Amino acid sequence: MSFSSTLFYLFFIFVVIIHYLMPKKYRWVVLLIASYVFCVSADVKFGLLLLVSTAISYFAGLWIDQAQDRKIKKRFMLLGVAANTALLFVFKYLDFFFDSVSSVLAAAGFDWSFRGLELLLPLGISFYTFQTISYILDVYNGVVLPEKNFGRYALYVSFFPKLVSGPIERAGHLLPQLYNPAPFDYQKFVDSLVRIGWGLFKKLVIADRLAVVANTYFSDPASFYAPQAVLAVLFYSFQVYIDFAAYCDIAIGTARILGINLVENFDQPYFAKSVTEFWRRWHISLSNWLRDYLFIPLNFATRRKRSAFYQYRNILIVFLVSGIWHGANWTFIVWGALHGLYQVFEAATQKLRNKWIKKLNLDRNSFSHQLFQILLTFALVSFAWVFFRAASIREAFTILYSIVTAHGVTGVDGWAFTRLGLDSLEIGVAVHALAIVFVVELLQQKHNLLQSLNRQPLVFRWTAYLVLIFSIIIFGFYHTYQPEDFIYFQF
Repeated sequence: MSFSSTLFYLFFIFVVIIHYLMPKKYRWVVLLIASYVFCVSADVKFGLLLLVSTAISYFAGLWIDQAQDRKIKKRFMLLGVAANTALLFVFKYLDFFFDSVSSVLAAAGFDWSFRGLELLLPLGISFYTFQTISYILDVYNGVVLPEKNFGRYALYVSFFPKLVSGPIERAGHLLPQLYNPAPFDYQKFVDSLVRIGWGLFKKLVIADRLAVVANTYFSDPASFYAPQAVLAVLFYSFQVYIDFAAYCDIAIGTARILGINLVENFDQPYFAKSVTEFWRRWHISLSNWLRDYLFIPLNFATRRKRSAFYQYRNILIVFLVSGIWHGANWTFIVWGALHGLYQVFEAATQKLRNKWIKKLNLDRNSFSHQLFQILLTFALVSFAWVFFRAASIREAFTILYSIVTAHGVTGVDGWAFTRLGLDSLEIGVAVHALAIVFVVELLQQKHNLLQSLNRQPLVFRWTAYLVLIFSIIIFGFYHTYQPEDFIYFQF
């Protein structure tokens, strides 16, 4: 059930009604059943795997708590983390591993090949695996007490609004809410509906339109010219953000209607003035997970080695893991490595850049300087997105070569953007709607727009609601292209 489908909202309405009809102490049961129905609606096997992962981490937490000896606690911790990681590896990376080994052997002159299992990627496995691992580590480190109620713990892992693509929740934040969900609040209900509507606007009106251009170009980049390549890369850069942010808007909105607050996952990342800042604003739950469970432990392990080399090495390791987490392809590894190298460069040259800024008497707070930083960061991030989206590293270099050599810039055909699958009217709708989103984000930096809207007269509020609803209906449903799944469903 996609968050942009009618079936999901019929399912959600039914869940909300049953949820609030039940006594408060049993509402978690309704949510648990709903979460597993949501999961098995895609494939029954996905529900079984989710249950196995849940059981592994649940019992690991209990055994860690019951063990008296620190070494035994560590063994249970390592066993739980290894078992969940093994599930992720088998279902997501085993075929990639076999293909890579076969390629290496072929390059070395050995005529050996390994056949993968061709397993279907389970729903949300990357997200709930990180969530179960964080739970095991938090219990081991004494951050949280183990959850004794298996059902509530199963709900913590499977809660359907965040199951497929996050946010990646922590036990200390989500588990207490499952015992004591917030009561129904009319204003929160309305605000959540607005948040869901805003997510649908982003997805149906913008992201799915941008996807047409990106899909058309990346399906056969060799048949297009440099101007079309630039537009496709830009559209994909916006698509991947708008699409994922739309998912999170809907996930957070639906959870709040059910009395559960999920963590925010985005903070206007394309207004970041460095790649380091970008990662503090982009996919925040993943960034924080990597910081707390990988980067900080790596730094702690090398605390006696004061050389900056180890910190830079740790940054690269973290972002290589981020790349691998996203997908079983070398393109994702290169994408992660690029973001790691960007941040190593920023850290290594910080003092030098500060010196030159002072020497040139540049004002860091000036509009021109901040705009330059934002555009440079966006360009670096967009460059990396080419590898993220391309089918292979060779294809990514083909795209970049076309852009660098300005292939077809002087010809009329190179500027025929309608070849990318959208006519000029549809491109105009996408661009104008995208501009609205970024204007809203600019205003949101200084004002809470939802609170401001709530202070307006009833007529004004309902006018805004109706404009949003009819924009979704008119521009989101009446089109000639096929609706797209959310991008992060594949991870």
